[in-house]
Amino acid sequence: MRHALLRITLAIGCLCGLLLSRKLWLSSRSYPLTPVYEKLPPIPPPFDYVPFVALLLLLVIIAINSRPLVPIVAFLVVGLFLCLSDQSRLQPWFYQYAIMLAAFAFYLRNNPDEHNQRVLLNTCRLIIAASYFWSGLQKIGVGFTDRIFPSLINPYLNFVLGKVHLLPRPLILAIPLIEVGIGIGLLTRRFRNLSVVLALMTHLLILALLIPLKRNSVVWPWNIAMAAFAFILFWRASDFSMRDVLLPRKLGFQAVVMILFLIMPLLSFVNLWDSYLSASLYSGNIEAAVIDVSESAKQRLPPAIQSHVQPSRTTSKLQISPTRWSLVELNVPSYPERRIFMNVAKTICAYGQEPSDVILTIYAKPNRWNGSRATRSYQCAEL
Repeated sequence: MRHALLRITLAIGCLCGLLLSRKLWLSSRSYPLTPVYEKLPPIPPPFDYVPFVALLLLLVIIAINSRPLVPIVAFLVVGLFLCLSDQSRLQPWFYQYAIMLAAFAFYLRNNPDEHNQRVLLNTCRLIIAASYFWSGLQKIGVGFTDRIFPSLINPYLNFVLGKVHLLPRPLILAIPLIEVGIGIGLLTRRFRNLSVVLALMTHLLILALLIPLKRNSVVWPWNIAMAAFAFILFWRASDFSMRDVLLPRKLGFQAVVMILFLIMPLLSFVNLWDSYLSASLYSGNIEAAVIDVSESAKQRLPPAIQSHVQPSRTTSKLQISPTRWSLVELNVPSYPERRIFMNVAKTICAYGQEPSDVILTIYAKPNRWNGSRATRSYQCAEL
């Protein structure tokens, strides 16, 4: 019963995410595609709708079919191709859904007996527990306490109190520590149910902060799905131990999951693994970038890109924020990696004539304790 509910929740959650980020999966858009291999050609419109619609239909079949091996494999093949065609599609929610669906395909491919179902559930439990654990660790620092969480909570505090109000750092710091505790507690028998309750409360808080201000709607269904995952996989589940999840007798696909979700995120702290593959969304612990554009270069930009050129808040320059551009057009944040920012800037460089017409500035991840960032600027010839 648990694995059936999990499969349906996975399919519906991913379906909602795709529908809310439709243009992300198409080639007919102004925000540049960043393929893994630069000579990989984009799918020309209107044929770019074919794989997108295929993903939607496959998810419907996965949700209603109790033995969905073929549609899951087809979904993973199409999804992998689209992510190879544009790395920005590797959003954290899609990455998590895809790996969980891959676990279904691996463990239920031949004989979906009780043992395989149990191992499948434990593999998905590892993904969810590790996601909470690393999400909490990523948020420990002033990037979250001083910038991200205040930007979410202060509009409500200011409305109630009628003035700018800042919560004390220690109070905000409790949030990531609770997330770390949820990740660990879900794997313990003693604190499992309590951790599920805390997880549900966490996602209710996130939705309460995001929905009224209509922020980042693509993660609304993901938060609902995560709450459902916590309940389905862990609530009153006394038939597994921490050892079953972390030290199984036979690893199989669970070993792959352990590497991807438990080990590799550690490398993100030394920039050897992508932030979005390390549960860093809304952590404040990611790279950022702006693209300075001269007035003459702006006039040569296509209208679809011109609309994303804004005056800088701190200087007299005109700037393009890749994050804002991506959010406005694709309804997802820009994939926060240097190679993505450089590719976006190269697209703008095609409309520059002088070296100073287009300048990309990349801000490294902030120092956890004082928030300072190293910066580096690139002219078009360096991209």
